[in-house]
Amino acid sequence: MNIIGHKNHDRSLSKTKPVIVAGVLALGLLAQPAQAALTFSFNYLNPGQGFDDPTFGAARKTALNEAAGMLGAYFSNYTANLTYDVTSYSINKNTLASAGSDSFIVPGTFQQTIVQTKILTNGATDGNGADADGSIDWNFFYNWGLTDNVAANAYDFKKVGMHELLHSFGFTTFGNATGAGFGGNAPGTPDTWSKFENFLTDASGNRLISTDGVFDSTKVAALTGGSGSVLFSGANAVAANGGVGVNVYAPTTWTDGSSIAHLDDDTPALSQLIMASTVSEGLKTREISAIELGILKDIGYTQIAAPAAVPVPAAAWLMLSGLLGLFGVNRQRRAV
Repeated sequence: MNIIGHKNHDRSLSKTKPVIVAGVLALGLLAQPAQAALTFSFNYLNPGQGFDDPTFGAARKTALNEAAGMLGAYFSNYTANLTYDVTSYSINKNTLASAGSDSFIVPGTFQQTIVQTKILTNGATDGNGADADGSIDWNFFYNWGLTDNVAANAYDFKKVGMHELLHSFGFTTFGNATGAGFGGNAPGTPDTWSKFENFLTDASGNRLISTDGVFDSTKVAALTGGSGSVLFSGANAVAANGGVGVNVYAPTTWTDGSSIAHLDDDTPALSQLIMASTVSEGLKTREISAIELGILKDIGYTQIAAPAAVPVPAAAWLMLSGLLGLFGVNRQRRAV
């Protein structure tokens, strides 16, 4: 193959404006993940601020490491040390965090990210050499729930952390609204795509990109066709989704970093999953759904499995059901 370079492809998670009154639920009610075979090393690049803030930095680093461990528990059949450069900022904008990993530009192919390749080869292939395998950027303008008690006016740090890391694992796209891929080539000519994009179809099940990496120019409109216009149609994901393709986020206005890189928020069954494009405040699921596990299997993680659940005491379930019955939930979503 003629490798002509590589790029880092960040994907962001937008925030949602919540109206959540369900209160704070302790993580003691949730299953604890087993020890994962993946390990994570984070290189923090903003001395004195963000993750190195003298007051909050230690707790933020702990939360990121715990999020990584929770995600890694699903990949216990793989062995690799993943390195990330981590930066941060504090800006009032509609993005909570972003993450990505380099990928080689090889026209006519579907490429893994550097992180993805390292995992799937059990650490044997390190495409970035001495450089970090991936990158993470975090916005600390917002109120974050760093522990397993997430207040109703705070964003669930660990949920967002799992989401961002999954983008670097290959749950991502390289294309844009024009139908060009990673190399910027026009539809009708071979370009470079992610493994995720190999399984994208239109609503009728027709491939958006041919097996030799050529985007179908007649399907550009599907990229901004709204809910149901683009589907992830990998066999494992379809099986987990009742035999039909999974709706991919394809808003009528293309959003860099979000479009075609997430599950569709306007599909109720997908809107609360980890890889939806938006999240509201309050404690959220930290469990990868069967649909998301199916997608990960389709893009190469055939050995992925949910960690064994820790039994929850009956008294804890009674407390949880009492809280939900007392408070209820009312959400107004915004992008992450």
